[in-house]
Amino acid sequence: MWWHRIAIDLGTAYSLVYTQERGIVLSEPSAVAIHKATGEAIAFGERARTMLGRAPDSIEVSRPLRDGVIADFDGARALLRHFIRAASQGRYLARKAVIVCVPFGATAVEMDALVREAKAAGADRVDLVREPFAAAVGASLPIEQPRGNLVIDIGGGTTEVTSLALNDIVHCESLRMAGTAMDQAVQAFFRNRYNFAIGENTAEQIKIGRGAVYQHLDVLFEVKGLNHRTGKPQRLAVHTREIQEALEGVARQITDAVRRCVEQLSPELAADVFTDGAAMVGGGALLPGWPQRLKEAMGLKLRIPEEPLTCVMRGLVEILHHREKYEDLIANSKVRMSLE
Repeated sequence: MWWHRIAIDLGTAYSLVYTQERGIVLSEPSAVAIHKATGEAIAFGERARTMLGRAPDSIEVSRPLRDGVIADFDGARALLRHFIRAASQGRYLARKAVIVCVPFGATAVEMDALVREAKAAGADRVDLVREPFAAAVGASLPIEQPRGNLVIDIGGGTTEVTSLALNDIVHCESLRMAGTAMDQAVQAFFRNRYNFAIGENTAEQIKIGRGAVYQHLDVLFEVKGLNHRTGKPQRLAVHTREIQEALEGVARQITDAVRRCVEQLSPELAADVFTDGAAMVGGGALLPGWPQRLKEAMGLKLRIPEEPLTCVMRGLVEILHHREKYEDLIANSKVRMSLE
């Protein structure tokens, strides 16, 4: 039996889809638009995301994953079906073996739900890999060695600070607070300080283009939104230091999670981490200032791999191609069917 192998980094904000034959075939927002009357999915990815706040009442636009796990099962099934179909073009007769990342904090019930929805979407077999393992492998950390390794993964819905050694997790601090919480913090900042409303997409673009977690060059820029006092659209001039102020609460919680994780380590593993430094991956790693912040806060060296957004997917692909080497990292390896 010939298997068509697919890797899916299913994120709260963005998802990537890879096939062994064609490489990365999709990289788009984890969003779906569904017609309420028929239940039919009419848009996915970027097109669906642009409908947020603009769609009529007859169309529901949602992000099916919240905090890294499924919150909308119909939307998740539609999204997974879209991903699997996009990855299976020309190979519809082959059985589909899908490997998917799950957060460390995902419960057994949530993992079962993900497997069930992936199979309902067309997968014949589903393997799950906890995200810290994929992130560490993608960041080229020697997790198979008897040394302490630290990986900080700031995604869309979750931040996971994980120490690893000997192909196992020593300790993980999992926060259901990451990129999406930063977007919400930016929205709340404008609402509370200026009585000014901005949309979800606008908040995300401000975070990406103007955000920082350490002292950064301060410039003035304009934001388009709605003045709550007048009920009219308005342009507002703000400083980039104000965006840093808006992000400070989330950045502080992530910094505290890093400190808690290191404090849980044995002296030997902690010494390894401070000697070798940590790796930071995920979209949140792109915010300027993380190396300076962690160095000042706790004396920790930080390395940000090239293209941190795709680091988890690189780890998944490595596991996909060398399954025997990484068998211990597959969450359901004891019950999985052989691909040989």
